[in-house]
Amino acid sequence: MKYLPVTEADRELIEAAKAVIRNNYVAGRHHVGAAVRGMSGQVYAGVHLESHAIDICAEAVALGTAASNGEREFRGIVAVTMAGGKEPRIISPCGVCRELIRFYGNDIEVLFMERDELRKCRIDDLLPAAYIDS
Repeated sequence: MKYLPVTEADRELIEAAKAVIRNNYVAGRHHVGAAVRGMSGQVYAGVHLESHAIDICAEAVALGTAASNGEREFRGIVAVTMAGGKEPRIISPCGVCRELIRFYGNDIEVLFMERDELRKCRIDDLLPAAYIDS
């Protein structure tokens, strides 16, 4: 996998994701937050939604918020969780989120942790051979 350098803008994106979950954490309802940066440079954040029957991932909520505000192309995305701790920690997107992110652009950069090390790569590298409706 080809890793990309982590920038100051990436660290700001991480802080936005941490802030949204710190401000909105509710055990059993909202324990994951995500932030996405549109090509405009604007950052949009969201928390996951949970019920007895369904979960909607924070990445989907953040992308939906961005799209609802006119963003159509994205630079980067990150998700964090409060589960199991008092401070948010970066997590890797689930398989469904990888598919969703890839649908919005194969060059979107994803921040995640790998063996306790912050990593960044293009979604195409994180989800090789993604399904594409041709």
